[in-house]
Amino acid sequence: MSGPISRHRDLLHRAGVLLASILACGPTIDLETDGSSATGTATTNSNEASADETGASGAACGLSDTELVGGGPPGPLGYPDGCDPSNDPGINGYRCCSDDPAAAGGLAPDYQDKNISNAGLPYFSGNNNGFSRTGQCIHVAAIAGQGLLEAAAANCPIPCNPTWPGETIADVCGPARVCCQTRAIEPKDCIEDPETGLFRPVTGGDIIATLTNWRPGDHATHQDPNGSGCQALAGGDLQSPFFLDCVEQLNVANQRGFCMGLPAGQACPHEQPGYIDACEMLNGG
Repeated sequence: MSGPISRHRDLLHRAGVLLASILACGPTIDLETDGSSATGTATTNSNEASADETGASGAACGLSDTELVGGGPPGPLGYPDGCDPSNDPGINGYRCCSDDPAAAGGLAPDYQDKNISNAGLPYFSGNNNGFSRTGQCIHVAAIAGQGLLEAAAANCPIPCNPTWPGETIADVCGPARVCCQTRAIEPKDCIEDPETGLFRPVTGGDIIATLTNWRPGDHATHQDPNGSGCQALAGGDLQSPFFLDCVEQLNVANQRGFCMGLPAGQACPHEQPGYIDACEMLNGG
């Protein structure tokens, strides 16, 4: 029998084969420290931290950091370029905290004791913080008891997805919180949609549709290049439904952020009037 379901299964199989060949080769937290730092910006540390989500790294998270959010000067959305939790756990009271809430089945992440409805296993945060390739260097010792409870991400801010519906953001972050994107996407993160002809942020679904190989150099801020983290989480079975679902939930930076408490009347940087992301720029603004 043919149809949408069987075609989808065929695409999932093809994605597993594609990544197999590639792998063969190779309560909520406020980040403000005062009234002026609503985006959790680190402004005084000149030490560059991990800035590349394909594995390159600079100074270790916490090595010489003094700000609540360490890792160097802020980027366009108020946060530094970030760190890689998979190879830089953090030291001296700092932790490299994943900002990726992607979860099984595309659901909200099921964080410990947060009572989040309609939730699934977080693939790259919570207890799986160490599988993420993208995060922020957070001085968790200074905010103990305010963030996540999982041992692997204790006291980290709650990761969220800025593209979620408002009700999901409220469920995960709390009714008085917002979800602020941590890092801006770059032109390499954009793919031309075959249906609309317009550029948009690439997703793991585009791996399933074989529109991208998801190799380290293919994009700029993509989670889990080559699908190696998904492979490890699936116990090496690249044909398992678990692995294929994990691949489908992969993303670039537009789907990653932290729950924030902002003063009344303020908005996240990515929601400010006039902010245009890289894909919108490619489409002519």
